[in-house]
Amino acid sequence: MDPKNEKLKAIINGKLVTTESVIERGAVVIQGKTIIDCGPYDEVTIPEDAEIIDAEGLHIVPGFVDIHCHGGGGVLAYQHPYEFACAHLKFGTTAILPTLSYNESKEQMVTGVTDIVEVINSNRIYSEAIIGIHMEGPYINPKYGAITSPIRPVDPEEYAEILRIAGSHIKVWTLAPELEGQEGFVEAASQYGIALSVGHSEATAEQIYRFVAQGLRIGCHCTNASGTTPSPSRLGGTREFGVDEAVLLHDDIYAEVIPDAGGNHVRPNMLKLILKTKGIDRVIIISDAMDTPAGVRPGDADRAYAETEAEADGPDLSDVNFNEKGHLAGSLLTMDKAVRNMIRHTGIDIVKAFRLASLNPAAVIGMDHELGSIDKGKIANILLVTDKVEIRKVLLHGEVVNL
Repeated sequence: MDPKNEKLKAIINGKLVTTESVIERGAVVIQGKTIIDCGPYDEVTIPEDAEIIDAEGLHIVPGFVDIHCHGGGGVLAYQHPYEFACAHLKFGTTAILPTLSYNESKEQMVTGVTDIVEVINSNRIYSEAIIGIHMEGPYINPKYGAITSPIRPVDPEEYAEILRIAGSHIKVWTLAPELEGQEGFVEAASQYGIALSVGHSEATAEQIYRFVAQGLRIGCHCTNASGTTPSPSRLGGTREFGVDEAVLLHDDIYAEVIPDAGGNHVRPNMLKLILKTKGIDRVIIISDAMDTPAGVRPGDADRAYAETEAEADGPDLSDVNFNEKGHLAGSLLTMDKAVRNMIRHTGIDIVKAFRLASLNPAAVIGMDHELGSIDKGKIANILLVTDKVEIRKVLLHGEVVNL
């Protein structure tokens, strides 16, 4: 389509959240799917023929980018990727990586990535919300999986087939660096520019850092399913330097965090420590959501899991998912709720919160040139939210979402 013929929109009368500050009276001009101007209202030229979207004093913010999410709306991401993406889209996640896990068999993984790529390449109305794939396993340490039976050794035939099918559509691949055969796998994955993630692992710092040059740049859900070597410690009463510490120390590795309401995945003080250690540019909020009931309707997750709370003053388990053994296994979060929890637990402001939930995840997968912030030339994935980060309107590629 000729850019001159693309529909113009202008969002006005809102608080524009940039990567550095809040512009109290901001404006954004969109042509087609692209932001062509933004900034203080008095400095932005509003085209006469633009459709006006009145923000009515709400915050104008970038859409969430969730790089680690297994399900939502009652479905698993690899089985029903389109329905999964739509479930999270209405909660503001305008860019998402359907995440396969170590729980899937080889056949399920091959079928899953095939189906996800098919949706990505389709022309379905909201398929643009799926920006790639995250493979969380299966080459992880079986000591650190919520369900261990499908975990398997590094298999060159398997990963070659998955790479052949999905290739550069795979944006993140989580592995345990200490496993035999990872050198060959990492070499193969690096040819596609995949961001590697250390997770479900007890690798040493040296084992982790040897892959940084080949793309290892994420610490998978920090403080969850991570160990140390040796274990137990060499000397009683001391602490070894483990995976989480290695992630915190290295300047080029981002730390994923799951901020659930009760601080179950990551304790609130630990969230503060991770932020203080890594800095605002190297922390990523993820949902790690499972298939149900995350992404159904606002409040449903709280109601559905209210019975898991011990008592009124007991632990808040409303955002937590459990497996059949009662072990922590992902969350029931949507990204809007994760951001609200992060703000409440750490005291960060809305500007920093959206760096963690939008710009940083886009940057770690090399897509910050088009996603993650409201800037000229970027895709118009935009939300209108309240002061409490409650979603009021979602725009995907410049179009208002109606779900």
